[in-house]
Amino acid sequence: MKKIVTLLLLISSLFSFESGFAQKNNCKKFKNGTFKLVDEKSGTTFIIERKGKLQIEQIKGNDLKLTFNVEWIDECTYIVTATKETLKIKPDFTYPIKVEILETKDKSYISRSTIPGIDNFSKEAEIFLTE
Repeated sequence: MKKIVTLLLLISSLFSFESGFAQKNNCKKFKNGTFKLVDEKSGTTFIIERKGKLQIEQIKGNDLKLTFNVEWIDECTYIVTATKETLKIKPDFTYPIKVEILETKDKSYISRSTIPGIDNFSKEAEIFLTE
């Protein structure tokens, strides 16, 4: 019995020790601002402006701007849905996109974007804070 108690204490202290050194994501600093995303396949650069519950996306060098509603689910997860204006331009943007911030860095974050209900859509990307 003494060995079991000692083992349990050792395991719990290891978890406590590790959690003290685990890096916490600072997602709050990425809720608003101007960001840059470069698509690795095409080389296309997207400029993303997020303020409050609105996100504006534009391809660098293109005048077309698309707007999205932003709903934060928790500190590091949000859902973007196309506004009515965007749906008039891009009627196929009907699915909400769930964005999870997986890791934060000083001036960027790694995110995973998925479409709830569509299992084969998942994209990870590094998004850079520009302002």
